[in-house]
Amino acid sequence: AAATRHVDGATRVDTAERLDAAARLDTAARLDTAASARRRGVLATPLLLLAAPATAKPLATADRVPVFVITTADGSTPLFTDAGATRAAFFAERRDAEQRLKSLKVDDAAVMSLPLSEALELKGKPESDLGGAFTLSAHKSQSDDASAIAGTAADPDDLPLFFDPRLAAPSGEIYVFLKKQDLDKSWTKAVGGKVSAATGFPNYRVTSVRALADKSNTPFVIVSSEKF
Repeated sequence: AAATRHVDGATRVDTAERLDAAARLDTAARLDTAASARRRGVLATPLLLLAAPATAKPLATADRVPVFVITTADGSTPLFTDAGATRAAFFAERRDAEQRLKSLKVDDAAVMSLPLSEALELKGKPESDLGGAFTLSAHKSQSDDASAIAGTAADPDDLPLFFDPRLAAPSGEIYVFLKKQDLDKSWTKAVGGKVSAATGFPNYRVTSVRALADKSNTPFVIVSSEKF
């Protein structure tokens, strides 16, 4: 499956059913899903209180969240880059994909962006059809933060999502962030630009992409500050 370049943008994705008590989504779990393989880029800066659709399906617009993969130089074919040439990673952050590419020391490969939806679709296909397996790869700092919040090790084949149920759209959708620091920025904006004991601090919760994919009827908006 070919990966293509996308215009700069930010990302919002609706998924899953509304959190009544955020404690029910206490830790990261798993998800595999097939979603639209459409390739689009949209504005990707975390925006607080952004209006979201009234209804949501699991990862219904995951085509607006970028992930990054190492491909052939023309971007047509993802490369299996582990020692056995049987696994390829979809990186949540471009810098990790570029660092991995640099370590390969090859001239005929490139880092390409593609929608999370397309990545999950490929991940869900049998390895025998693809010649190998695809994994999800979060930046180490995000995995470490998720592990500390959840009190258990983050799944190495998943993307953690950080949230505070008070950060939500007017229609009730809860924002879940691929980067903890983006949640912090949105919280700072929400309390007027300066966080203090008087304004309160984020109440960090963590779930994951794979956890949300199996949910339904609870709206979420996945936020990524990465660009296609």
